[in-house]
Amino acid sequence: MDIRRYKDSIRTLAYIILLTAVNYFIPFLSMAVMILWPVPIVYLVQKKKSSGVIEVIIIAALINGLLFGTVMGLMTIIGFGLIGFVIGNVIKEGLSPFKTLITSVIAVAISQLLIFYVASGMLNLNYQTLLQQALQNLSGELDQQSVEQIISTQFNLIRMIFPSLLVISATITGILNYYVSAWYLRRRGLNIELYKPVSRWYLPRWVVSILIVVSLLLTSNQVFININIFMFFLAFLQGFAVLMYFLSKKNSSILIKSFLIFLIFVFPPIPIILILLGLLDMWFNFRKQSNQPG
Repeated sequence: MDIRRYKDSIRTLAYIILLTAVNYFIPFLSMAVMILWPVPIVYLVQKKKSSGVIEVIIIAALINGLLFGTVMGLMTIIGFGLIGFVIGNVIKEGLSPFKTLITSVIAVAISQLLIFYVASGMLNLNYQTLLQQALQNLSGELDQQSVEQIISTQFNLIRMIFPSLLVISATITGILNYYVSAWYLRRRGLNIELYKPVSRWYLPRWVVSILIVVSLLLTSNQVFININIFMFFLAFLQGFAVLMYFLSKKNSSILIKSFLIFLIFVFPPIPIILILLGLLDMWFNFRKQSNQPG
């Protein structure tokens, strides 16, 4: 048996198991692992036939299941395995960078939805009970009735805005999965056309602005509440693009950019400022882009 025929498959298995171990033993790195997990599979798709890639995913799922539990084995298949397989095949088929990016987001959304429902059934999770336990641990001085009222309010709110939270999570994760995968393939010598940098992103101002206004007027409707949240998220993305554009023009270092991104997560006023900046950029075109949509 010529072991060289299987070196890409063996390397992919090793990467998957290593990343899973990092996720399992160092939980605070989970977000980084979620971004990197699909990359080895995306690369393997470029090297192997689909049947060979599926075999590697199944073997990885069995190993992860034995080492880290059934849920992790399941995540290997319907989680990053599914995402990496879809992104890899879309790139291999030569779809445009924009279509590849959108497909990545859709694949992540389907994967996250599957994980949420399948894992809930397997583990018999009751999210309202988990929320109740967390609140009781954090607020020992509150009486039982107060805790139950808080739980009921918070749970109903989460359930109401769950669709928009899912889409936002899938959008962020899918974008990162796409860019990191495409970057890695280019580093490995594959001629992959990359979608425009984030600093040049823009969104159709009429669509976003009208949907924001309409959804604000119809906040009593659950559908429009979710639309409102997602439209403000899109405005935030455009504001973030403006920030990256001006930082790039000033040749700011990676350290400064990383620090500002960190501040976005820990300093609540910054996302609000970026939303306003994004909305203003849609209409005043601060970046002076000639292809800014009307």
